[in-house]
Amino acid sequence: VAGVPMKKGDKVVMWYLSANRDESVFDNGEAIQVDRPNARRHLSFGYGIHRCVGARVAELQLVTLLEEMAKRRLRVNVLAEPVRVAACFVHGYKSLQVELSRY
Repeated sequence: VAGVPMKKGDKVVMWYLSANRDESVFDNGEAIQVDRPNARRHLSFGYGIHRCVGARVAELQLVTLLEEMAKRRLRVNVLAEPVRVAACFVHGYKSLQVELSRY
């Protein structure tokens, strides 16, 4: 696997938290860059036959949200440090306090 020799019975674990940070796929993988030329290669919704059936709906919802916020000249301000979910599969938040303001 990626040049590392494997023996019969060895186990391989996929860490979802690191999947979209692979430096062999994404230059400067830790940085948020929405205009990456290969941005569509992310694995956030899975891959192949395991791709989330609602992926396109989620993408459309996000685009609609951002377009509507831009029309209204709204921005999101984070009010407190987010509280993350402690899990290796889900990379989300338990709470995220925000307010909307105009710019």
